[in-house]
Amino acid sequence: MESVSFSYSDNTLITNEAPRFFNPSDEISVIVAKHTPMLIPDEIYDPNRNNEYLSLQFDTSRLGESYSDKLGAYRAVYFITQNEKDTLGRLPSRFQTVAENTLFYRFLCQQNANDTLFVGRNADFTDVMAVHKGEILLTNRFPLVEPADTLYYIYNVITQFHLQDPTIYLHFFAEEDKKLIALLKTQKLNPNIV
Repeated sequence: MESVSFSYSDNTLITNEAPRFFNPSDEISVIVAKHTPMLIPDEIYDPNRNNEYLSLQFDTSRLGESYSDKLGAYRAVYFITQNEKDTLGRLPSRFQTVAENTLFYRFLCQQNANDTLFVGRNADFTDVMAVHKGEILLTNRFPLVEPADTLYYIYNVITQFHLQDPTIYLHFFAEEDKKLIALLKTQKLNPNIV
């Protein structure tokens, strides 16, 4: 499977360059929803209420389309804006959307560990997803004020959910923070950099 990344803001690049990588007959997966999705328990989920669910947390006035992915006992409900929908509509191939959090969840479920954490770090936020034996315990985005905030969030999740020696996967969406890696190692948290 080939993975290709494009700049988040460069819609022209996506529609002009995509044909170099994909045949028009291929179905491609497009990762969308850079925000944390709404999690709705599967037993009460109603696809006709996606916009209503999303309006509880997001300004849906620019909503282009809502989607959902299965995440364990939940449905992850997310959206793309009208501008993003228009851009996807110009792709030369058939596509399916996949939320970023869905990929994190699938990755953690494949790790064969009882307790796993995915920690995604950007300049402005820390994403944390905790999974216990394939079930989501938490997925959230936390603001980043101080560099050590990520360590606080990790410890808080481990403590709050009573995780036993979790396997931690750390991903940097921007430049790798070597100080954070060193800090985590001094606290006996040895992250796998992904």
